[in-house]
Amino acid sequence: MTPHFIAEALSRKLGERVSVRDIGMLYAEAIPFSPGGHKQADPLSGGVTALVSGDLSANPQVVESDVSPDSWNDSMVTWLVNPVPIPRRAPEGRAVTASNVEAIRETTAMFAKLDYRFGGGHARSTVVQYLAMEVEPLLKHVRPDTTLGKQFLSETAAMLRLAAWMAYDTGLHGLAQRYMTKALHLAREADNRMLGGRILAGMSHQANYLGHYGMAVNLARAATMGAQGAATPTAMALFSAMEARALASQGDEAACSRALSEAERWFEKRDPEDDPVWLRYFDEAELAAEFAHCYRDLGHHHRARDRVLESVQLSESLYVRSLSFVRTILATSHVADGELEHGLAVAREVVTTVADLRSARTRRYVRDFMKQLARFGNDPRVREFRTFAETRLAHARAEAR
Repeated sequence: MTPHFIAEALSRKLGERVSVRDIGMLYAEAIPFSPGGHKQADPLSGGVTALVSGDLSANPQVVESDVSPDSWNDSMVTWLVNPVPIPRRAPEGRAVTASNVEAIRETTAMFAKLDYRFGGGHARSTVVQYLAMEVEPLLKHVRPDTTLGKQFLSETAAMLRLAAWMAYDTGLHGLAQRYMTKALHLAREADNRMLGGRILAGMSHQANYLGHYGMAVNLARAATMGAQGAATPTAMALFSAMEARALASQGDEAACSRALSEAERWFEKRDPEDDPVWLRYFDEAELAAEFAHCYRDLGHHHRARDRVLESVQLSESLYVRSLSFVRTILATSHVADGELEHGLAVAREVVTTVADLRSARTRRYVRDFMKQLARFGNDPRVREFRTFAETRLAHARAEAR
């Protein structure tokens, strides 16, 4: 409430109305405040406004927030046991249009391509600006009980999911979780079970990355359960792949194999033309990459290598970050088989690419690879590679600042 008190004090002193926006504390705008009493924030736009405004103003309570496992659990339970959106009174004012819906859809697709190619940090702030200026002001006019309203909420949820993914990729994990939670809320209001499943799968991916393996399994299974009968085969394959990734992290080879088989079974039924734009990235190359990750985590380096080579061969050049991930797995498999020079050669190429990406995740992959080199002791080839990698990545970080 502090920004409101400051704005109120300045208003009295200056004799004219000063808002929290005027004093650069936009993040507080969605918090209900009135000297004569409180008012309720809009149920759809209020939470989004507070989140986006807090992100834009670099409010540390928002941007630097910690991940809460309880939040994942609450999201999952609400999605499964209370799936029906709450009926709401029709809003007043201008209505959203089909053009608004199309604009958000196309803009999300454009920003997603930048994310794939340059990393989440490249255009993240621009995505948040777009949400603040073009999307959030329209949310208060949306009628969730209409087809157009549901479409608008779905596309907004898809853009919020992308904002979450970009925050996740840059290491802002609490912020990413908040965006994911808001995205899931809007997907529920839109009654879009497939998109909700995609968001839960993203939560699973992040939970797995942060070491919450059991939660990651549950989130992926919730995605499958909640979207049953409402999702395309591609989406169902993705959900099973996320479950497999988490099971591999737990070292449960039998369950992981079952989940991978389920992912393949669904994938064989897919028709890409049936998939929404935000799902079309999940192709043959991406599925092969998921298998490679699982095999790496289970210690099957030969099988991981085969899947990496398949993924690299099938992948489009747009997916620079994904190719960096799988090529790091390839380098790891070479080192695990005693092919040190071959592994280091691949890793050098990866480092050169990663240095130009605004992605904390790709850098972690490189750091994890370097940990695998400890068994080679003071080998001069390893020393030379470490020096190269650390210098190249440090130089790139300095240029980014």
